[in-house]
Amino acid sequence: MRLLSRAALPLLFAAGGAAAATAPSPYASDSRIELLGVVQWLSGERPDLPADPAYRDAVEQAFAPLRGHPAVSLWRDGARKRGKMDGRAIDVLYFSEPPALAPRPGWAPPYLDDPAEAADFAALLPALRDFAKKSDFMRFHKRHEGDYRRVCAAAASELGVADPLAAVSRYVGLDLEARARWLVSPLFVPSGRNAYITPYPDPETLPAPGEGPFETATILAYVPGKGPLGDIVTQRHRAALWQEPLFVFIDPALAAFDAARGAPAEDYYGPAVAACRRDGADCAKNWIVAALSARLDVGAFGAPSNLPDGRDPRRDEYVAALSARLAEYEKDRAPGRTLWDFMPRLMAVFPEKAGLSPAAPALRRVRDVKELFPGAAKAAAP
Repeated sequence: MRLLSRAALPLLFAAGGAAAATAPSPYASDSRIELLGVVQWLSGERPDLPADPAYRDAVEQAFAPLRGHPAVSLWRDGARKRGKMDGRAIDVLYFSEPPALAPRPGWAPPYLDDPAEAADFAALLPALRDFAKKSDFMRFHKRHEGDYRRVCAAAASELGVADPLAAVSRYVGLDLEARARWLVSPLFVPSGRNAYITPYPDPETLPAPGEGPFETATILAYVPGKGPLGDIVTQRHRAALWQEPLFVFIDPALAAFDAARGAPAEDYYGPAVAACRRDGADCAKNWIVAALSARLDVGAFGAPSNLPDGRDPRRDEYVAALSARLAEYEKDRAPGRTLWDFMPRLMAVFPEKAGLSPAAPALRRVRDVKELFPGAAKAAAP
C-alpha cells in the first residue's frame, strides 16, 4: 500500500468545498465527489439506486449538453472495466478541488498500483479538469450548497450516530489519533472501494506513525426517502460507520499482539487460520472488525446491521465467537480498561477453536493507538 508524506496528512478533506468546510458534523459533502456524481450520471453507469430528485433534475438540466464529453466516456469505460473494484472516487480525494484537481507533492492515491489503472486515471484527470472548466461546475456547486447540507443532515439523522469516530474511540478506550469523514452525495454512488485511511496504519509499511492524525474517508450513497430500499441502504451504511476507525486500531493492535506473542502463527491460530491470514486478506483481522462492528451496532441500534448469510460458515462461526467474547469485555469492563488490555482474552478465541492452549502474551500498557507501532515502542523503551 502506498503512503503519503506526513506533511500532507491534514489536507485530505481541506479542499472539499464550502459545505465540507463549515459543517461541524463528520457527515460532509465534497466538491470532488459531486463532480464525479455529475460525470457518473451522464455516463449512464450509475448503479440503479434512487437519486435525490431535485438535485438529479438540476444536474440533467445544467450538464446534459456535455454528455459526449471525454470525461464522461472515460468514466463509463473505467466503470465497466472495474465494476465493484473502482477506486477512482477515493483516488480523486488526493487532489485539490475542481477545476484545478492539482496533485499534491508526496501524495499517492491508494488504488493505482496496477499500471493499467494508473494510466486510465492519468487520462481521466485532465478530462475532469476540462469538464469542470467548460461546465463552470464550481458555480453550480456553489448554487447547490443548500442541497448538500440538506442531504448530509438527512443522512446523519437516518444513520443515528452523531460521531462514529468518537463511539469507536470510547469502545476501544484509546485515543485513535484520527480524523474521520463520511462523505455523502445526493447523486454519486461509490463502488465497493469506497474508503481508505491515510497513512494506512500497517506497522510493516509504517513502523513509526508520525505526528499527524490518521485521516479516514468513507463515501456513502444517499438514498432519499423511506421504504425497503432505503432501509437496506441505511443498514449497509450503518455497518460502514465503524469500519475505517476500527482498522486504525486493529491493524497496529494485531501486529503488536503477534509481536508480543512471539511463537509461529500455526502454533497460536492453527494451520487453517494461519494460512488464511497470509492470503492477502487477513481473515483474523477482518473477522475481528466484523465482530467489533456487530457489537457497536448492538450498542447504537440494538441489533447488528449485517447478519450472517451462510456464504462463509467459518467466518460466521468465528465472528459469533468473537462477538460473544466482546460481550464479556462490555459486561466486566472496569474503569480505565481498554480493548488492548482485553486482547489476550479476545484473541484466545483462535487457539481455543483450533484445539490449542498457548500461554497468553504479556502486553505493555498504552495510552493511544500510536503507542502500538513498533517505532513508538522502540522510542519509549529505556
